Amino acid sequence: MNRYPLPYSQQSCHLLAANIHLIKWILAKFEKGLVFMIVNTLLQSIFSSKNRWCTSVAIAVLAILAGNTTALGDNPNRSIIAPTANGIYLYGESDRPDVVGKEYIIFETFGSKTIGAFYLPRSEFSCFYGQFKGSQLNVTLIDVFDRQKYNFTLGLNSRGLTASKQPMMGEPTYQPLGKISDNDRQILAACKLQLADRR
Repeated sequence: MNRYPLPYSQQSCHLLAANIHLIKWILAKFEKGLVFMIVNTLLQSIFSSKNRWCTSVAIAVLAILAGNTTALGDNPNRSIIAPTANGIYLYGESDRPDVVGKEYIIFETFGSKTIGAFYLPRSEFSCFYGQFKGSQLNVTLIDVFDRQKYNFTLGLNSRGLTASKQPMMGEPTYQPLGKISDNDRQILAACKLQLADRR
């Protein structure tokens, strides 16, 4: 005999009501994309469910999504391509672009070589050239003031790029950022012009 003869059981309603704030938060967090489609599908499953078990499973999946919001959608700007491939890349001490007081790296990879700059928003920048050897980028930084050269390495790891020593200021670990601004491109163009003989 069916214990829940109603189209939507009271037990399911209680479960849904208890988690409605969670559901609303997830929907606000992900306005589009695959996660939004998953959430919508789960919500349809909840509202069409005739038993408590199905509703419990759907809400459990929603809770898992809520617990993984950073990995799924908090930072859409992160680069997913390794900087060893040809292209232009932006890394920063912050996971947000253009934060005053945080250091950023803009560079272009061509073959195994790179040209780029370390810069502080609304401040100076210093050009560098380098070469990838495995997961390490060997860098020569040219000081913007005295033109002296400084050598160090940037190690590629799961967090991004970690410097063997601090090039300018701040923490020596830089996270990948995907959105490259016009200002980033202007800085990179200036360094490519300055280091044209390194291409």
